[in-house]
Amino acid sequence: MSEKVITKHQQDAVALGRNTVPVPECGIHATTIKGQSCKALDVPILGCTGVWLRVQKEAEAWIAPGGKLIEDNLARNRRINQAYTQLWKEDKRFQWAGLAAFASKQVGCGLLHAADNIKKSRAEVQEAMQRVGSMSNADAAAVSMTPSTIGSGSAYMYRQLALGNTLLFLDIYPLHRFYMLRGIKQLETCLESRQAIKDQIIWPVDSKKISFGVAHAEILESFRFIDVGRIADSVKKMALHEQVNILQTAIYNDLSMQAALRANQFSWATGFPTGVAAEIQLTLSSECRTLSSSQGIWFPKDKRAKLYDKDQRMKFVNQAADQFNILLNSSGKTVIEASIDDIASSGAAR
Repeated sequence: MSEKVITKHQQDAVALGRNTVPVPECGIHATTIKGQSCKALDVPILGCTGVWLRVQKEAEAWIAPGGKLIEDNLARNRRINQAYTQLWKEDKRFQWAGLAAFASKQVGCGLLHAADNIKKSRAEVQEAMQRVGSMSNADAAAVSMTPSTIGSGSAYMYRQLALGNTLLFLDIYPLHRFYMLRGIKQLETCLESRQAIKDQIIWPVDSKKISFGVAHAEILESFRFIDVGRIADSVKKMALHEQVNILQTAIYNDLSMQAALRANQFSWATGFPTGVAAEIQLTLSSECRTLSSSQGIWFPKDKRAKLYDKDQRMKFVNQAADQFNILLNSSGKTVIEASIDDIASSGAAR
């Protein structure tokens, strides 16, 4: 597979509304006009949908070579991490992509963590069943979950996060590439037509649940902010699109996902079972965990906190966006750039 996600295409130099093939090379077919037989020239014209299909297929080629998604969630996640780093390195105004590289890397950390959960929880859950009587009803109910439920819930949670990771890449990476190639004016002109290619692309979720290519207002608002240099605002606007328009509908409204997140939150907040819960943390480094207060952003360690609640989650995401912006505009920039280079090299967390 290619090591560079961003590619060049001969149509990139062609203006919208112009022919993509020189006229002498165009095909000819017989036709009839007003009862008269004649020959017509087939001249392919570049339209909005042609550009959308070009950037969408670039994204697909990176994580779905041969038209099939990479089956291994972790391997696919690493490719997505690398793509975001390359996008940010290509244009530093794409600060959302830089932050997304760290957030996507954190999904990979969770995939690694989930595989160990069942083994680590069995003995401790069995022991705890003996002390259920001294707990509140709510805590006792949480502790009484069977080891298989805890483990399978964690695995389900990360499968869903892997799905969200893939959907975001297929939705947002092509938006950035369209803007790179065509600019804000043509993005404004063409955004509504993106849905026209929905039957020609990979979209790994039922379209009745979430439609491909909807022209949400936050998309144009984000790129307009980029165009006038309001980079921090652009990140938050795109984050709102990602979290509410895509992820809330695709994964966080799912009742099984909510149950898995509640179980994880309880385990993390109470420390039971030991080692089972995934710490809800975003590290602005290539590592899964950090003790650095400047490179770590934590979701509240409260058993009543709900990651699936969009308002609670957006507060967490915006804190990460603010901290990322601070580091990029301070002496911490070199550390951030080194971490992004680290992720770019393999896509994997350390």
